[in-house]
Amino acid sequence: MKNHKNQAGRVETRSVGRGIRAVGVLEWVINSISVIVAWATVVPIALFSILQILDRKLKLGVSSVLPDMSTSLLFVMIFMLFGFTYLRDGHVRVDVFHRHWSSRTQAKIELIGCLLILLPLSAVLGFYGWEGLMRTTKFADADVWLARSAGMFGPILLGLSGVVVIVRNISFLRGTYDLVTPLEQTGSTAP
Repeated sequence: MKNHKNQAGRVETRSVGRGIRAVGVLEWVINSISVIVAWATVVPIALFSILQILDRKLKLGVSSVLPDMSTSLLFVMIFMLFGFTYLRDGHVRVDVFHRHWSSRTQAKIELIGCLLILLPLSAVLGFYGWEGLMRTTKFADADVWLARSAGMFGPILLGLSGVVVIVRNISFLRGTYDLVTPLEQTGSTAP
């Protein structure tokens, strides 16, 4: 393995550099899927809400289907965006001490949390999501298929997000990556 300097002037091996690039591609895939799912669910939920209002006023007779579809789409959106939210540190964090810790301590705690909690949880949820999807019959409604598919694929995206965080924090602790992951959002647009 050859050593070379990155943009920050730190020496890193080429394999670590490729690993970080691969993780960047994985993060891009997670982000892309999440944005597509968000738009594909938010817009229909809004339209279904408008149709429900119109149905109440005009007595169209479709109000029994729309709430079920809206609820299923909301479930899909929530489950499919867990990984996206985690990568942006947008999840609820009960941390009285976190802001006072050094970056290295934060990286170690995040690494331990990913390995002991996030990845096993993602595996269990993905396994049971697969079980639920396989129990869905060919006669199930579209909203059932959507929800059960999200119950399987959402935890997979969350687990992949955990892999991104693990690789970046290991690289940070080894001195070959400059930031602790997940990145805390401060409201600025600068990376």
